[in-house]
Amino acid sequence: MLERAALHQTRFRTPGVSPDARGVVLGQRGVVLFASLDRLVAFLRAYGEEGSLDELLTSLSLRRVVTPLKTREVLLSCAAESSYRMDRIAAVAKLTGGLVFTGTSRHFVKYRDAASPLGYDVEELLDERADLILYHDSFRQAYDHEREIAFRELVLKLEPMRVPPSERHTPTRLFATAEVGIGGALVGYLFRWQVRARAAFAEWPSDSAFDDGTRRLYVFDVDEAPERIVDLMRALPGVHVFEPLGASFAVELGFRHPIALESCRSIFDGEALTLFRGDGHVVIVDPAPPFAPVRSLVKNELTLERAAQLHTGGPGRGDLRFELPLKLDATMAPWRQVVATVVPGSQREWLARMLYALPPRTLAPLRMAIADDRVYLVDRGGIEGVPLGTFYSEIAERIYVPSGMTLVPAVAPQVLSDLLADAKGGHVFFEPDSPVPRVVPASAFGPVARQVLRDVAALTVHAGAPDRVDPPLPLMQYGSERRFPLWGVPGKDLPVAAREPDDEPR
Repeated sequence: MLERAALHQTRFRTPGVSPDARGVVLGQRGVVLFASLDRLVAFLRAYGEEGSLDELLTSLSLRRVVTPLKTREVLLSCAAESSYRMDRIAAVAKLTGGLVFTGTSRHFVKYRDAASPLGYDVEELLDERADLILYHDSFRQAYDHEREIAFRELVLKLEPMRVPPSERHTPTRLFATAEVGIGGALVGYLFRWQVRARAAFAEWPSDSAFDDGTRRLYVFDVDEAPERIVDLMRALPGVHVFEPLGASFAVELGFRHPIALESCRSIFDGEALTLFRGDGHVVIVDPAPPFAPVRSLVKNELTLERAAQLHTGGPGRGDLRFELPLKLDATMAPWRQVVATVVPGSQREWLARMLYALPPRTLAPLRMAIADDRVYLVDRGGIEGVPLGTFYSEIAERIYVPSGMTLVPAVAPQVLSDLLADAKGGHVFFEPDSPVPRVVPASAFGPVARQVLRDVAALTVHAGAPDRVDPPLPLMQYGSERRFPLWGVPGKDLPVAAREPDDEPR
């Protein structure tokens, strides 16, 4: 059915083929025949991981073809620009179970292999009405085109695969989507922990004709998020985290698309954002909404108070003095310098139990002051190791306010220290339920060992050393030289057969 091509051969029975500069028989197009769709996907994955699919997409066509016996196969066709490209296609196709052919119109002959380095030619053309006829060294088969398979639709319909735990990593940049109910809270959370992030609000019509509601999502672009925050976002219901593979497409973190999307960037529109979820659902935000930093989206609560009226003392004299009391107010600023906690009396038993479990490294820098109704704990390195009570942030030296609150009007730390003249070097705690701050003397703070642990009263008991009894040493007498030097030592008697006639015990 086939004959090998020879060097310098110029005439062929297969229409549309000719030798290239290397003498290899080549048509205008190359086709690869696959028995099933999964073999085609395997070919695209292998080809894309080692090269670029974009170089094939300009002339690529995928078709489902059917034989006269109604068996269906999948055909990939692309421009055969050179034998170098076809050699690479043939090498990958052999790994994935594909058969490679070359031709121009509807007659395609088997591409070259090790048995025929220059290629093949047909001995006789098959005269059948068909859209495509393939000539192999083991068969000749006619095919009709059943339907076209769009490459973009194939990519969007493939479900991502899970990545083994050993291959997982946290990239520096992430995309995330959140439902409306949790998106607003996530904006404040990212701002509170000073994560560099941008947010957008996407809105598009529903895909289903039975659902006339509008689809809404928060979309986040996060940079250099800590791993603990990424793990928390992945665990939240309604939130999906994606790893960007390009400027406008990403795959859910912990999954991998069956096809290397980086090698086919041209199928993704630059104005749309395409996100592949692990459950197979694809979120396409078209057009991509404008992003804004999360710091510009947080809610600020402002309280305007009526200014006190100024009373003049008389003509030409104005008394401009007035007093502004310091007040606590909520703030959206991130928590800083959280170095103290106040444990109420109701949690003293919990605190006692926790102190048994804390390691020495956490207990060593901890300072404690015990009042009648509460316990004050201070750790200059951070109080995160004691998850009890109300956390306090240090806004000036030894001046603390509840974390998440601030003093208004805002004054400089030095001015605040000068205003608290009664502190006398103690620790000042502004409390939400008290208009007057509390001052705890510095002498009241001490290490946990001095404040909590009881004195150990030792009980003196009378005891004496044991009597020393030295065992007596055996006495030995030396006699004349003999054959057995130890003869006569107690316990060392020799057998009778070994005695000499003149040996007597001494």
